[in-house]
Amino acid sequence: MLLIADSGSTKTDWLLLDKGKEVYSVKTRGLNPFFVTTDHTVSVMTEAFAGKIDAHSVNKVYFYGSGCSDFQQQKVIENALNQYFQHSDNFVEHDLLGAARALFGNESGIAGILGTGSNTCLYDGNTVTDHLFSLGYVYGCEGSGTYLGQNYLRLHLKNLVPEDLRIAFEKMYSLTPQDILTQTYSSAHPNIFLASFTVFLSQHKDHPFIAELLENLFADFFREQVFIYPGYKNLTFSCIGSVGFFFRDVIKRVAGKNGISAEKFLVSPLEGLRNFHQA
Repeated sequence: MLLIADSGSTKTDWLLLDKGKEVYSVKTRGLNPFFVTTDHTVSVMTEAFAGKIDAHSVNKVYFYGSGCSDFQQQKVIENALNQYFQHSDNFVEHDLLGAARALFGNESGIAGILGTGSNTCLYDGNTVTDHLFSLGYVYGCEGSGTYLGQNYLRLHLKNLVPEDLRIAFEKMYSLTPQDILTQTYSSAHPNIFLASFTVFLSQHKDHPFIAELLENLFADFFREQVFIYPGYKNLTFSCIGSVGFFFRDVIKRVAGKNGISAEKFLVSPLEGLRNFHQA
């Protein structure tokens, strides 16, 4: 049996396949090796799989994860997989490779991740040939949910949004300026807090003020994370993630204005990875 995992900092999606058919799927907490240990990862898997699947029947595991970009971090997850799935060949790869394989299979293109965070890579149909060094939400993450929420809140807190949007926002969230600042600077995961406001932006994306703002913010994403690759206009752009999926019309419009073809938008890479590994 084949087990595929797609892991971010907040959640991990697992899909178990037997001869191409889904046997079991589950969501667990995120397993970013910058924030979890091998022992913790084993305990998460034990809770998710014990009594539900036979670990000895799994013969291959492909784990694609945020934070799994170098050997040292990969070993944190690989050691956990080796402990739990002792009779399996276990592979740990960066989530960018997972996104590229899910989106393009064996074709080339520019793959993006647009969720709570953001990143891109250049893919040649086999491997990632170039990618950004992720700077996180403080210094980068253009186009991400965090980036969108952060920029809208900045305008809201400075009273620079139209009155109808201000009233709608306050009705939806009941947050004072002090509440927003406290959550931003004192919460354990301020990036997740900031990204949560993409719900509001999505509901009002046809409002002229927000429509213009979104175009500008996604233009930032293309300028900083797509235009950097040589020959980008000759390559297709596609992306994984809820932000990319729900704002795909805006992204396609911005891409078109810059001569780029934006084609595929998936919330999760699992279905694409399922096809890739079953091919």
